Amino acid sequence: MRDFVLDAPVGDRYTYFVAYYGRDYQKQTGVLHVEHSFNDSIRDLHVKIRDRINEVLGVETPSCYHILALAAPETIPVGK
Repeated sequence: MRDFVLDAPVGDRYTYFVAYYGRDYQKQTGVLHVEHSFNDSIRDLHVKIRDRINEVLGVETPSCYHILALAAPETIPVGK
């Protein structure tokens, strides 16, 4: 099977994740994504994910997240 992430042209990637927040992290966001360079460090990606969560929730919020797709070379289409 071809590795679609490594075989894709160098460029921006999209990482998809779900964030959990609130008391005992019982609330969750929908599927969120963050655009980043394939060459970003794990630390930089973590900061971008945290910034995206805070942007969506409107305030800096204690949260954790689960990555669903790491560094996909194209956006994942979402049905209407």
